[in-house]
Order: sequence, then C-alpha cells, then structure tokens
Amino acid sequence: MIIKAGRWIRNVFIGLMLFVVVQIPTLADGYWGWWGETQSNITVWKHWVSFLALSVAVWIILFMTYRKVTSSYKLFYELKSSMIVQAIVVAVAVVSFEMLISLIFSTSAESENYEIIHLIHSPLGMLTLICSNVVSPILEELLFRGIIQGVLREALPGVLAIMLTNLLFAFGHGYQIESALGMFVVGCGFSWLLIKTKNLSMPMLSHMTVNWLVTIINLMFI
Repeated sequence: MIIKAGRWIRNVFIGLMLFVVVQIPTLADGYWGWWGETQSNITVWKHWVSFLALSVAVWIILFMTYRKVTSSYKLFYELKSSMIVQAIVVAVAVVSFEMLISLIFSTSAESENYEIIHLIHSPLGMLTLICSNVVSPILEELLFRGIIQGVLREALPGVLAIMLTNLLFAFGHGYQIESALGMFVVGCGFSWLLIKTKNLSMPMLSHMTVNWLVTIINLMFI
C-alpha cells in the first residue's frame, strides 16, 4: 500500500515537471525583455535557434518518457485517409463548441488573443505561428493523451481516466470555468479520437487543426 502510494506521488511529481517542461519552447515565442528587446530591436535568428533547440530537447524528454511509461498507443503508425478525415471533423466540431461557449459566456481571453495577434504581426510572426499551431499541439498531445492518459488508463477505469486527463488538460489552459469547460470538451474530443484510431498522431493533427482554425478566426475578427 505504501509502495503504491509512493509510486502515485512520484508519478504526480513527474507529471507536474513534464507540464513545466512542455512550456519551455514558448520561451522563444516573444520578446526577451530581460535582454532589452523590443519590436524594433530584436535578433530574430536567435529566437529561431532557441526555439528549434528547445523544441527538440523537450520532444526527446517527452518521447523517452512516453516509451518508458506506456505502450498503449502507436505514434505515426498506419496513417489512413479515414483517420485524417475524423481528425479534421473532430477539430471543426470542438472549435464550433468553443465558439458557442464564447457566445454564451463573456470570456476574458481577448487580452491573450490580442497578444498573440500582436506577435503574429511582429518580426516573430512566423515563429509564433509554428510554435502555437504546430509544435505546441504535438508536445501537448504527447504529454496529455500519450503519457498522462496512457498511464491513467492502465490504473483506472477508461471513462475516469479520460475525464481526469482532460480536467488536467482544461485547467492547464486556464482556470476560468467557461474556458476550462471549452477546453475539457476539446480534450475529450482528442481522447475519443485517440481511442477510435489508436494512433497518437491523429489527436496531434486534430489539435493542430483546432489551433489553426482559432488563429484564422482571431485574425479575421480581432
């Protein structure tokens, strides 16, 4: 009993550390105020080098952890056109739900959206797009759906494991109830996709599609 409790405490600690680690590449996505950078005084290539190096390092850490703790799902395995269609359909569905939530509730995500739009129109625009819409979705899915959901499904009933995974996913993206609700449903969509296809690359693709759709919507209406 004590040994089992100790393992859970260790796993929780590792999960918290990995959640911090997955955010590291975003350090290159923005001005380095501590370096005295401004939009008119920025060395773009240093941001790109930092971003690529940090992204590769974080991928290696997450992938090694994934391979060690679970083998529940395949990664980039037997990709089929039907899977890709499912991933895109799920993305459109959850974005539609998020838009409905934003209409029902008065969310305060505008400031964050304005900051992202400002970065997109800055010299770091392309880096911001790649970080937010490609790299972050891949790393987050490897962490939440690959590692966390994989570990929890081996220890808990399937539905409970999925709900807990996506509660962590939701509150990892914000603590306001309305935004957390939207992200919880988004995460459940990704989890369903993973269980349906048994291929971790599909929620990655769906997550990327969601982020691109949200970015396009923000660019059009903000």
